[in-house]
Amino acid sequence: MKHLKTILTSSALAVATVFASCAGGTSQNKTAKFDNAADSASYAIGVLMGTQMHDQIIPVLEDFNLDNFVAGFQAVVNNDTANVQYKPQEAQQVFMTVMNRLAEAKAQKTLAEGKKFLEENAKKEGVKVIDSTGVQYIVLEEGDGAQPTIDDVVECDYVGTLIDGTEFDSSIKRGQPAQFPLKGVIPGWSKTIPLMKVGSKWRIFIPSEFGYGPRGTGNIPGNSVLIFDVTLHQIIKDDKK
Repeated sequence: MKHLKTILTSSALAVATVFASCAGGTSQNKTAKFDNAADSASYAIGVLMGTQMHDQIIPVLEDFNLDNFVAGFQAVVNNDTANVQYKPQEAQQVFMTVMNRLAEAKAQKTLAEGKKFLEENAKKEGVKVIDSTGVQYIVLEEGDGAQPTIDDVVECDYVGTLIDGTEFDSSIKRGQPAQFPLKGVIPGWSKTIPLMKVGSKWRIFIPSEFGYGPRGTGNIPGNSVLIFDVTLHQIIKDDKK
């Protein structure tokens, strides 16, 4: 798991929101007050760090123990040294060890699920396989324009999802097609987009080794198969050619 030290440090602040909501044994949200600038800043920190914790830690640490989280935070803030079980360096090591172990286990599970998915998907009608990569695709709409080369910059619209349907990226939601050099994207794209004609729309299934591999990136877990619905709008010639 990437940047665990950074996540641990910043996520300690996330308890500002969690503690305010859950202290005293209640799961009901409490109403924030905004009487001054410090109130606003405190709430903003809670939102920012709580979001990071929700997105990056809890998906891996699925059995997150809120009571222990609040107990550790409260003991440190109150300088209740008798009830602080770990020194900061020890806490960091425990956190990193557990999270790394869980992330690795999840990545291995994701790898197995992705392999099974691709094996079954390859048998479906209309699915074609690029032998050298194992990348699969379905032609949803066939264009009649030119085909790009690896040296070109292209303009595409796309929606990216995981095999469970989770959407992780969409140029359509951003309201603007993406432009990128084919030499500068993941291998699954650079191997596949040059096979498309301008005006085509393909659904592309990319094995993890031609995507983001075992490390993953952002909200894409390690070893994930990536599914993209890609529409190739135009070829923008690279001025460096």
